[in-house]
Amino acid sequence: MKGANYIPQDIFLPQVKQSNYEHILNSAKDANMNMIRVWGGGVYENKTFYDLCDKKGLLVWQDFMFACAMYPGDDDFLESVKQEAIDNIKRLRNHTSIALWCGNNEVLSAWERWGWKQQVTKEQSEKAANTIWKAYTDIFHKVLPEAVKEYDSDREYWASSPSSELGVPESHTDGDAHYWGVWWGKEPFENYNVKIPRFMSEFGFQSFPELATVNKYTIPEDHDIFSEVMKSHQRSSIGNGTIEEYMLRHYKKPKDFASFLHVSHLLQAYGITTGIEAHRKNRYRCMGSLYWQINDCWPVASWSSIDYYGKWKALHYGVKKSFEKTIVSFDKKENGVNVFIATDDLANQKGELKVDLLSFDGQIITSWNESVEIKANASKSYLSISKEKLEEFSSQWNTAFLSASLKVGETTIAKKQHYLVPFKTLELPEPEITFNVSENDTEYIVSLKTKKLAIGVFASGNFDENFSDNYFTMEPNTEKTITIQKGNFKTLADFKKELKVSSLVDTYETIVK
Repeated sequence: MKGANYIPQDIFLPQVKQSNYEHILNSAKDANMNMIRVWGGGVYENKTFYDLCDKKGLLVWQDFMFACAMYPGDDDFLESVKQEAIDNIKRLRNHTSIALWCGNNEVLSAWERWGWKQQVTKEQSEKAANTIWKAYTDIFHKVLPEAVKEYDSDREYWASSPSSELGVPESHTDGDAHYWGVWWGKEPFENYNVKIPRFMSEFGFQSFPELATVNKYTIPEDHDIFSEVMKSHQRSSIGNGTIEEYMLRHYKKPKDFASFLHVSHLLQAYGITTGIEAHRKNRYRCMGSLYWQINDCWPVASWSSIDYYGKWKALHYGVKKSFEKTIVSFDKKENGVNVFIATDDLANQKGELKVDLLSFDGQIITSWNESVEIKANASKSYLSISKEKLEEFSSQWNTAFLSASLKVGETTIAKKQHYLVPFKTLELPEPEITFNVSENDTEYIVSLKTKKLAIGVFASGNFDENFSDNYFTMEPNTEKTITIQKGNFKTLADFKKELKVSSLVDTYETIVK
């Protein structure tokens, strides 16, 4: 399963329009997703949502609406739970998109692992704790599964997310997991490569919205991530400082507020796509990758890949690539680097895998080539580069990168870059990006060229629409074309005047010429 968690699209539910549903679910489909998890802390969505999921082939992991709390267990409350469940099961069971009913979000984890049981026992009594636990088992192991069995018996019921049938709240060897060591635990992104459960139903990292969105709720005097307005538009108690902490682990300190927003996007996309690709490389043990979260219910710094106004962040463009049918992915180990191909294609294919060590101006330093037979519906390492071989070129690691491409016939079906040192130590030059703008009846067309490596190329402006691609890497001496619907800019001259194209080096105080 490839997808994301979904929350209500607005604090005021009646404000959500048909077009909002279409935009979020089209965006999910366009990003190669096949599952949406309706989170138990939100609402049972309306018919429009499920009709669109049916139409688009998006499976729905459907939580019952219980999350992060313990609940009463008296007869009246249990009857209310039963009737609410029956009503929603009957309402939704004929939607082909419904894949799974889940009792709750993180209630079992909270009771067993967040100290709630111990706190109640200490501050009240063991009897009180037993009463609360009985209510839990009555709701999630009796009332809800019995309702599913009676009214939608063809579908599975899962009591709590995350949980394990081994009798523990969460396990990386059984059931599903919510891994928050990255973000809440401040653990490194590299841990995504080893914290691999059977099904990852939540993991996430935050970014800010882009500047055009931030300008809708700030004035220039607020343009500091620790201003009162910016802190108010933050969902997490550790949010803005945590983004900054992780950013300085991986990137140079951005030169100004707009640059900080730009790099926060690159940071979020780098972290979460690292997790997604780890899950796909290890598909023999992990067959679900649902990140937290696809959307926002207000304008805010958050874990979302699409902001409140519908603008795709770098993360959404990144997961689109990481969720493609076939990907190439690097796997760094102590003894070198392995190059994986992971595919959902149902037929074996013959291809050519090539890895170049390229300088930032496009000179080929050395290459590795392998004829491969790509095994259907599988993932494996097809090429290995030893640590000793890479260290022959260690003096160039700050000025070079690995570029992998996979060709089937004459078509390149996957590409990936890998950097041998952190982004902040790369000696990136001015990429010398140029671009031209043209139009057709409905779109503006931006044709870009770069002479040198350009990381995080960002086409920006006060645009209502999303570009066909954004926050992308351009390898040296390459061209790329992106498009955008005309939206709120009706003339080519106005669009040209508004458009700005920048890349990672433009966030630096000084740039290597």
